[in-house]
Amino acid sequence: MEITVKDLLKVGPLKTSQVVAGYQKLDNIVKGVTIIEAPDIVNWLSGGELLLTSLYSGPGEGMDYREFIHKMATKEVSALAIKVRRFVNDIPPEIIEAANEYGLPVIEVDGSVRFVDIMYPVMEQLFNSQVVKLKYYKDVQERFTTLALQCEGLAVICQTLEELVGNPVVVYDKNFKCLQSTNPQIERFEEPEEFALRENLNDKFSYYRQSVCYPDLDGRCIPQVVVPIQAFNQLKGYLTIVELNKPIVEMDFISIEQAATVTTLDMVKRFAVKEVEYKFKNDLIEHILSGELSSTNAQERINLMEWDLNRPYYVVLFDLKNLDAYHVEHRTQQKMALQSIKSEITSTISGVIKTRTRDFIIGNKVDIIVLLWPVAANPQENSLEKIKKIAKQAQEQVKKRMKKLIVEVGIGDLAHGAEEIPRSYKEALDALSYGGMISNESAIVAFSELGVFRILCKFAERNSLEEFIPKALLRILRYDKDNEAELLKTLEVFLECNGNASRAAKELFIHYKTILYRLERIKEVGQLDLEDSKNRLELEMGLKMLHLMDASNLG
Repeated sequence: MEITVKDLLKVGPLKTSQVVAGYQKLDNIVKGVTIIEAPDIVNWLSGGELLLTSLYSGPGEGMDYREFIHKMATKEVSALAIKVRRFVNDIPPEIIEAANEYGLPVIEVDGSVRFVDIMYPVMEQLFNSQVVKLKYYKDVQERFTTLALQCEGLAVICQTLEELVGNPVVVYDKNFKCLQSTNPQIERFEEPEEFALRENLNDKFSYYRQSVCYPDLDGRCIPQVVVPIQAFNQLKGYLTIVELNKPIVEMDFISIEQAATVTTLDMVKRFAVKEVEYKFKNDLIEHILSGELSSTNAQERINLMEWDLNRPYYVVLFDLKNLDAYHVEHRTQQKMALQSIKSEITSTISGVIKTRTRDFIIGNKVDIIVLLWPVAANPQENSLEKIKKIAKQAQEQVKKRMKKLIVEVGIGDLAHGAEEIPRSYKEALDALSYGGMISNESAIVAFSELGVFRILCKFAERNSLEEFIPKALLRILRYDKDNEAELLKTLEVFLECNGNASRAAKELFIHYKTILYRLERIKEVGQLDLEDSKNRLELEMGLKMLHLMDASNLG
């Protein structure tokens, strides 16, 4: 509870005193009272004082009353009470003139009044104010502590804060999506077209006030007090009080601070619950993908999640290709944990999928987001092209939020039940691994589209590709390593250009004679005839096999 100069004019001898200047600042907050006993008093002021003086001690050497009053106003003195008919008969005109100019209330006190008779009642008022504030703080703290101990949610927290501050309350997530509000009309807001500065209200807690427009309140521009909610060094959301009914005063910040603490605890609890659910779900998805569903425990957990694995599913994998590099680049600025990035991406993909189908299953396996897409009764919804289109939309949403993140998508063939999901998962992995060889970055590839690569995938499962790689390619590969040459790359581009040397030279940005020289070296080192169609087919297949293997480990 704040005490103003106007309030003190109703206390003790000040009731019979007269304000002679600075009327416009009678709402100044008074934090203390002291007597001017030395000319340099202004050097020791901290602001908010009611100063008592009989002008026995003047402004000091080299300073006039005007400058004296100006320094007091600069130091944010609340008011100056001057006793007359003790050492001065009247308050000097220059003091009144300067006080009116600088907005410092000046109170004329009768000479018969003792300063102690002013100080005691003023100090009593200030002390009582502190007692009231402490009692209010204790009551509010107990109220919000009870909410925390009883694990009440955001709805009760917001309602309680609204009752205390007399204004509607809303909690947003970090993207200003409404999580809870006491008034649906304040859930959406828009920043005004004209730039408005934020008013910092508290350095410790980063509170600020800004004026925004509410579309559901006829577009009215209303101030809001915003409290960022932080946990684990990460921004989790915003507690916002809309000054719809009245301005927020000092006492209200006691309630706001306590509400912010409880809101933070609630968000930490939500995060902890989500992490447990996240791990539980991912562990269960791991069992499904590996085919380990025979145990009673696994079946019980599946039933607990209410997943129906007896229906057909497509396995769709979103591979976060450069997640570690993205995390290293952005964690200093965004302070995002790696798991937080994965959770945000999973949430983004889920948001897109929810608008297209229901009962899907989604989780994480290392840096891959696993989606089990349920087959709908409507045959059109089961179209592979339809699924690829939606996967593309999800991919684009992730790219929109995290521009430098590369997301590739692989889709397995239809699994007709739980026992076929591991097979579809392996096919989706193959689509990711080999799809990039027949498509560009951020590709979306289905296993059924791999063509001849599907045969290679089967051989790769048995780790038997190496024995089928043509000896000519192995000789060229060894030559490149020993001589730091690029014959293998040249051969690959030459074959992709259907044996057109001129076109291959342009693709490689080399002179036509250079590629002719390299082709001669390829024939010589590889001991092969590039005009033979059988040789060229074997070379093309061999190059595909090399892409499926770690070429550095060969030869």
